[in-house]
Amino acid sequence: MGDADTLSARHGGPAMPVASRGRPSLERAAEIGNLVVEAAITAFVEQGLDISIEQIAQSVGVSKQAVYRRWSSKIQLLMDVMDRVMARVHSNLTRDLPDDAFLALRELSRRMCETDGGVRERSMTILMAEALEDTTVRHWLGSWRDKHFAFYRRYVTAILSDEQSERSAETVARILLDIVEGVSREAYWQDLSEAECATLFLRKWDSSLPLLHG
Repeated sequence: MGDADTLSARHGGPAMPVASRGRPSLERAAEIGNLVVEAAITAFVEQGLDISIEQIAQSVGVSKQAVYRRWSSKIQLLMDVMDRVMARVHSNLTRDLPDDAFLALRELSRRMCETDGGVRERSMTILMAEALEDTTVRHWLGSWRDKHFAFYRRYVTAILSDEQSERSAETVARILLDIVEGVSREAYWQDLSEAECATLFLRKWDSSLPLLHG
């Protein structure tokens, strides 16, 4: 009899399902993967690389083998976490933006300054430290930054005049992104309130407006 068979309870009780001992179904594997990623986000933010795969597995009630079947190491798991965090962040950033291109860029930039509990800051700090010694992480980190910049640059390019060159657009986008990420880091590391973060953003944004007007 297979995993789906049932086992009769003692004393004539109802039949009870036998727990599967094989590999999980595709749906269950996807569910486990999502649980592990969510647990890993919290674990890395709170403990950095001191956390073990076994601890992450235990926190969601699966074996460490189940985690290793999908991720070969903590670093591979962290890179996957950051990919998912970026996709989630970009989706939230672009939700219901104004139709006006300038207002859309301003609102997008403001949202990027909001802290997310340190997920971006602490995770990126961990990865940058690891990239100093690991070539794979270094290449991945470069690719991650390129994708993030390309995402932001689209909104900057949309408001620049036709006279501004492609090279100029890239320069402006990089400067603005540095300003925005600088506000985000300062808000997190100095534990600024929402009001303080908003004030800091407005001050930095207003000072950057000459860049956008050529």
